[in-house]
Amino acid sequence: MPRRDEAEFLQFALKGDADAIDFCNIIFRASQVLDDLIDMDRPVTGDQITNTFWSILIDLPKNRFYRQHVDTLVPMMQVFLQDWVDATRLETMGDEHAQNIAFVLRDTIGGLVIHVAAMVGGYEWANTHSVTIRGHVYEDGLRQYKRELGK
Repeated sequence: MPRRDEAEFLQFALKGDADAIDFCNIIFRASQVLDDLIDMDRPVTGDQITNTFWSILIDLPKNRFYRQHVDTLVPMMQVFLQDWVDATRLETMGDEHAQNIAFVLRDTIGGLVIHVAAMVGGYEWANTHSVTIRGHVYEDGLRQYKRELGK
């Protein structure tokens, strides 16, 4: 679920770059709907699914940041999505080691945000704030994650 301070966080991490922020928001919303559909832990309405497809098929290709950096963003998105797929598989294995790996993989979207931060602010900016970005992404700790898996 998006955090209450999501907009402020992206505004800071991406140095106010509206197109980069919009790109990340599209990816965040789509990943949340995908997660809810697969985990079935929250109901997803037809409107939410339609809006997600619209965002991915229409809004994302029109986004200026995405269009300018598509060659580096697509491989990052591919890794992020495969990590998420692997995490959902590992979660069902049930053993603690698999769950620990899943916990790390399920939030590699943070790497995408750090990549975007480097694109808008340079290496020094991203390097200075990467730990903060990861802390935001890993809002829920390992114990809380495992409690949720047990439900």
